[in-house]
Amino acid sequence: MFIDYGLSGLQISIILAVWSITAFILEVPSGVIADKYSRKHILFFAQIARIVGYACWLVFPSFYGFLIGFIFWGIKSAFTSGTFEALVFDELKQANKDSEYTKVIGRAKSLAFVAILLASLGASIAIHFGYSFVLAISLISLVISSMSIIVLPKAKRFESTHEKEYFSRMKQGFSDSVKNPLIFKLIIFISIALALGGAIDEYWSIFGEQVGLAKYAIAIFIGASSAIQAIASAIAYKFSNFSNRTFYIVFVLNGVLLLTASLIFKPATVLLLLVFSFFFKIIDVVFEGKIQNVIPTAQRATISSVKGFFTEIGVTAIYFGVGSLASLYSYQKSFLLFSWLTIFVGVVYFLFSLGRAKIHSPQPPFFLPARAFRIVCAARRAASCQFSRVSDKMSSSQTVKTHR
Repeated sequence: MFIDYGLSGLQISIILAVWSITAFILEVPSGVIADKYSRKHILFFAQIARIVGYACWLVFPSFYGFLIGFIFWGIKSAFTSGTFEALVFDELKQANKDSEYTKVIGRAKSLAFVAILLASLGASIAIHFGYSFVLAISLISLVISSMSIIVLPKAKRFESTHEKEYFSRMKQGFSDSVKNPLIFKLIIFISIALALGGAIDEYWSIFGEQVGLAKYAIAIFIGASSAIQAIASAIAYKFSNFSNRTFYIVFVLNGVLLLTASLIFKPATVLLLLVFSFFFKIIDVVFEGKIQNVIPTAQRATISSVKGFFTEIGVTAIYFGVGSLASLYSYQKSFLLFSWLTIFVGVVYFLFSLGRAKIHSPQPPFFLPARAFRIVCAARRAASCQFSRVSDKMSSSQTVKTHR
């Protein structure tokens, strides 16, 4: 849409970066407000901000209209972040079902992926009537969602959003992270992975447009990407026992997928991008678990703040990088450069992982099931203990003989 309305690559990057920066700047004040006033009213306000943003796009389809629209979208993101989760917890606590929070919030996120998929499929049909029609339908859906928030009963407040502590936690998190090289290395890796996987896919619709996909096909492609990521999120836990080195190889493979798609640059190559999104979501979920496992409980919130900070920096840098290169050269060359960057990061982490002692228990290679690996490790420990006992007996016998 942005390209069809005449925006350059740099202008597209600017509006996306402004979206991210606005949400980041308002993260703290939004938390303070949400802890002081009604959370359902805050969420209602957030949806109104989104409505105003879409209205700007509809009425002023130009660079400045899109820029103002993304600022309002950033406001919506900031006032939704943390507030929605806290409201869900409060509602469940009031109903004495707070133990079901993880299940409920997980279902909510799954439904969000399904909603994106359905919206994308609907857009593939609605786009035949023009962008104005699609935006009008989107506005109607936002009005309905805002009304659904207002009719919610007011729940007693039990959970804080904790966003007002953001900067103090982040400062402490920097100190805690630097003191532990393993944690810091994982933070940098997952931040890069989240930035590459979460920022560059904002350009998938542009990739589809550049390789010649029809507008309805682009909408189907975006919907398929959401479905793929939903599946990856659901099955990612099955790969949690794989070694870090295996994921570094997958990271390199993802770079090769993007490189291949960028070199061929034909409509069929969007299928490679779906695989790219699948693998990156697996890496995202698995490494989120890995980093949580190595962070001490008392430092979990502080170090999570650092990870979020680095991710925001990475996302903003990628937005500007892709747009700047596209303005100077082309989108194809932008994708090529970031594919090489992905390969480089994966190779660097893989090489650093070679020959280093494992701080945690050894991880099974990708070809060996976890249960079989545990059996092998147990057999090795048993053999080692038996060898030690035999050695001790021989040593004792030799000592007795010497004494005699």
